[in-house]
Amino acid sequence: MSGKLEFQGKLGWILEEAKEHGGRIRREDVEKYFEEDHLSEQQMELVYDYLLSQKVAVSGYERKFGKIVDAEEKELSVLTPEEERYLENYEQEIGACREKMGPWLEKVLDIARKLHDGSVFLGDLVQEGNVSLMLSMEETQDEEKILEAVETGIEAFLAEQKDVKIRDNKMVEKVDELEEQIRKLKEEMGRKITLEELALYTERSEAEIKAVLKLAGEEIQEEEK
Repeated sequence: MSGKLEFQGKLGWILEEAKEHGGRIRREDVEKYFEEDHLSEQQMELVYDYLLSQKVAVSGYERKFGKIVDAEEKELSVLTPEEERYLENYEQEIGACREKMGPWLEKVLDIARKLHDGSVFLGDLVQEGNVSLMLSMEETQDEEKILEAVETGIEAFLAEQKDVKIRDNKMVEKVDELEEQIRKLKEEMGRKITLEELALYTERSEAEIKAVLKLAGEEIQEEEK
């Protein structure tokens, strides 16, 4: 029991150490810290797997298809459990059609994993890559051009999704700001407020306020004409 607690304590120390360095830690430091425990390769892989699950980037190692392997120049982003399950199912699908499309699907997956940054579900990137694959294969059989089209398609999809998130975040900020202004105005006036009063108070048009209120689920009465 004491050994288990000691091991958990070491994992906790590693996490704290990584937090102090921006969520990163070197493989050498991890191995040195567990040196006296004489862990096997499989046990060390479990340690790295745990660190990755806690969003800790381990310099020198990365997760690839559920395993820990030597890192290349660019570290792959950590997959969520849902993405891990998707990846497992997708690899099974690749195996089922390996003779014809399997190699192409593997290349699409490689490109999607390379471009995956955690902002978009991995499966969405793969599907977008597959669409680009099919469209490009109708125009050319040149492998380099096809893979370039796949990468371009995924990059464009990522950029589009980031723009959508930026717009969504701005709208959320507008909703939060307006809700706060409504609360303050109600407190100041000690009663329900009208749309016209809110427009005057916020220096916004009634049309804009109506649009934001619809998202917020707020109801403001309009003055009777």
